[in-house]
Formats: sequence, structure tokens, C-alpha cells
Amino acid sequence: MQLGTKVLLNPKLVKIAMLYSFILFIALFIVQTLSAALAAKYTANFTWEESLMIGFGMLGRAELAFVVLDIAYVQYQIFSQEVFYTLMLTALFLNISVPLAIRLWKPYYLKVQI
Repeated sequence: MQLGTKVLLNPKLVKIAMLYSFILFIALFIVQTLSAALAAKYTANFTWEESLMIGFGMLGRAELAFVVLDIAYVQYQIFSQEVFYTLMLTALFLNISVPLAIRLWKPYYLKVQI
């Protein structure tokens, strides 16, 4: 019995999945950020700057997404290799975007706090 996972990167599939991953990433980035920011704004009465900071912080919890994608693809073959690569790259992009978005938004957030 083998435990763990093994993902072999196929450069051809990565190239195909890159465009779809980027489009999905942009859509999810906007929708997830706005939904968390709106919830923070209207349920806890934060300022817009604070609400957006919360929205950025709620992006990209990819650890669980990677596990679920691996199980769905490797153990149950629910979707194709192209879909797997697209979803994995999207989760990776979302995970990378969290510290970048927070760092870029921090000056606006701190300006309100002063």
C-alpha cells in the first residue's frame, strides 16, 4: 500500500491549463474577496478598507483544496487530467495571491487606522 501522492507535471498540459487557470483565478479572486468583504462590512460594520483586508485574508486556503483535488483525481478519476491541472494551478495562484494582496493593500488599510 502506497501512502501520499505523486504528481507528474506534463509541460504540454500545464501550457493548456494556464489560460483557463488564470481566467478562473481572476473570477474567484474577485468573487471571494467581495463576498468576504461584503460580509465583514454588513455584519460587523467594518470600514471598506478593513473589509477588503478581511476579504484578501479569506482567499486561497489551498491546503484542503489540494488534498480534495488529489483524492478526486487519483482515487476516483472524477475529472480529466486537463481539469485537474486547471484546478491545481488555480488553487496555487489563489494561495500565492493572499500575501501579495495583503501587502499591496496594507498602506491603504494603515492610512485608515491612523
